[in-house]
Amino acid sequence: MRTVKHHSSLVCFLLTALLMCTNIYAQSSGPDSLLYFGHSFVQIKTSEGVNIYIDPFNVNEFRDSADIVLITHEHSDHNELFRVKQKSNCMVIRSATTNINSVYKTVSVGNITVKAVPAYNTYHLKSDCVGYIVEFDGIKLYHAGDTGKITEMADLTKENLDYALLPMDGIYTMGPEEATLAASVINAKHDMPIHTMPPPDSYSNAIVARFTSPNKLVVKPGITIALNAITSVGQIKTLPATIKLNQNYPNPFNPSTIISYSIPSTEFVVLKIFNTLGHEVKTLVNKQQKAGDYQVRFDGKNLSSGVYFCRLITGNYDITRKIVLQK
Repeated sequence: MRTVKHHSSLVCFLLTALLMCTNIYAQSSGPDSLLYFGHSFVQIKTSEGVNIYIDPFNVNEFRDSADIVLITHEHSDHNELFRVKQKSNCMVIRSATTNINSVYKTVSVGNITVKAVPAYNTYHLKSDCVGYIVEFDGIKLYHAGDTGKITEMADLTKENLDYALLPMDGIYTMGPEEATLAASVINAKHDMPIHTMPPPDSYSNAIVARFTSPNKLVVKPGITIALNAITSVGQIKTLPATIKLNQNYPNPFNPSTIISYSIPSTEFVVLKIFNTLGHEVKTLVNKQQKAGDYQVRFDGKNLSSGVYFCRLITGNYDITRKIVLQK
């Protein structure tokens, strides 16, 4: 994958105009998504581009500055606020401000609602901890914080949760078997294991295997999922981590070939074919597209044999692949 030089002044002019058009969409975002860093640390990114971080710990490489940071309690593996780059108007929501004498608060930030709920066990006092229900774009996500299976979980059933993020290291939180029982009470559409090992470790496949909720959704550290693209239990759609233009297949081709590419966020996408003189042969894509993987067929039946260039252009990228038509 490489960036190519302009083949002619005419092409340069046309592509410059196209790139100017893409700037209109520079602030667009992709679908609602969740990135799991490990332990209890997650990032939610809404379709409007709002970044919500929950329980930052042990990771400090971020592309996105925080609009909202949620901290379920003040143990050091959940409250490392310094890990997160904050916007100037970032709102930090903590257990101390949402759990006051066992009165649990709800905070609204624009179109996002954050509702504190009880969370506690032997190692975590009820007075010092909370879980959060985060609601955005018609999605309800529950981050349990550090908790055991508690009686108040019965109240969560009426919330009609889409996602429940449940801790289960079996030492400082409930174990996977207890978490399975908790999941059956909460009755969310998807149950995601988190905090599967004590700090500083991040993830245990063995613990996750013992969590047997029929709605189990396994997301490993470093993986981003599109929240509105999960269609059934065990089926998740991961978002591309970076833009990519794949080599066409077949190559050489006669007379048609498949060109596939990936974009990590909503972009105005231009996909064109040029000949070796820099003349445009065909426009395959010229529209705004959401984050995801795409493929398009190019038919060269009316072209002569030879080398052509497939070029993918977005707001920040200009990528090319050489393709060969061989009749």
